[in-house]
Amino acid sequence: MKKRNKPLTVLVTAGPTRAYLDKVRYLSNYSSGQLGYEICREIEKENKVIAVVGPCEAPFDKLKNTDLIRVETVEEMHHAVMHLCKKHSPDFAVLSAAVLDFAPKKIAAGKRSSKNTWNLQLVPTPKIIDEITKKFPKIKKVAFKLEWKSTSIKSLKSFAMKNLKDKSAEVLCLNFLSEIKGKTHPAFLFTRDGKYQKVDTKKAIAHWINRYILSNE
Repeated sequence: MKKRNKPLTVLVTAGPTRAYLDKVRYLSNYSSGQLGYEICREIEKENKVIAVVGPCEAPFDKLKNTDLIRVETVEEMHHAVMHLCKKHSPDFAVLSAAVLDFAPKKIAAGKRSSKNTWNLQLVPTPKIIDEITKKFPKIKKVAFKLEWKSTSIKSLKSFAMKNLKDKSAEVLCLNFLSEIKGKTHPAFLFTRDGKYQKVDTKKAIAHWINRYILSNE
């Protein structure tokens, strides 16, 4: 590993995002933010971290060498990431946040009455990872995919290789919601050369990603 003159800058996204339906209701998705916290805690030991974090209870405020930007909605996370990529030109972007894939086409004014039915039209949200690829192609990316249930390793590898190519990412962390229980967090970490590593905890995922960054700066 070559000696560096200065620390790397790593952008990390973490936690869930929200999309408001009216002034008091919102859509969100599953994420405790704990995986993103563990990733930041591991990377900040040797490098500079900038974290864009959605609403969660993970203790990001305890991090020592991480600049923390709190956001709530998909739009806020997208804006913050684009701004930080332009301002800091990070070496890596570790995109562990659970960003909503859909948001309401129209937000209702005030609070919608609960006395009537409510038909919602949802539209796709912009993909932050695709925007980074388009506008900041030199930034190396660690992508994440949360699926429901694991399949055969052959199918997982085919799925991962396609995603790595489509997203121009260096690494894909593939994990499964049905298998995440307590401290157990099974995941497969795939690289573009077809190699993979299976790990079983959030701390192990964070450690693997940090070692990858240090070895591929």
